[in-house]
Amino acid sequence: MKRLCLFSIIIAFVMASTPVYAEERVPQRAPLGNGNLAVKLDYIVFTDPHWGDHDDDGLYIGLEGYGEITRNLYLGGEVGGAFNVTVFGDDITFYPIELNLKYGIEAAPNFVIDFGAGVSYTYTEIRRQYFLPPRIKKDDDWLFGGQFFADLTYKIRWFFIGVNTKYQITEDFKDEDFDLNNWRVGAQIGVTF
Repeated sequence: MKRLCLFSIIIAFVMASTPVYAEERVPQRAPLGNGNLAVKLDYIVFTDPHWGDHDDDGLYIGLEGYGEITRNLYLGGEVGGAFNVTVFGDDITFYPIELNLKYGIEAAPNFVIDFGAGVSYTYTEIRRQYFLPPRIKKDDDWLFGGQFFADLTYKIRWFFIGVNTKYQITEDFKDEDFDLNNWRVGAQIGVTF
């Protein structure tokens, strides 16, 4: 009788642990799919004291795409443009091209947190208005830089929405004593595949 009980316990243990072991061996789905595309709409704030009055803050629109290179690690990029319009002062046009690496984890069912960093090359044009004598002066430059960022995403099957924040550092504008370092905060909408 003892042998039968011991044999039954062993069989029950093996049968109960087999599905658990099988679940562990099944590859987990990538948190943001094998790849993803998103459109971003952000508020941008330039942080150099030269832009201290916040008249130069603006709107940033971007398109990003990523592909999974290993479990939870994504390589991709972003292109976009930031614009501000001021009546008196400097108008800034800002077009970053970014190459980023990010790590995503599923923090809760359907919620993904990702964070990463990358390098950028940004075309910038600054348009200045002068009143005495009245004239407009345009300067442009390509700026090297880098950025780090974090996103919180909610997935609904292949569709997702989320919020993002990014801090970008740039080199100084040519022949000037200011940079175009900036914060961006906003929302994104996209698809996974």
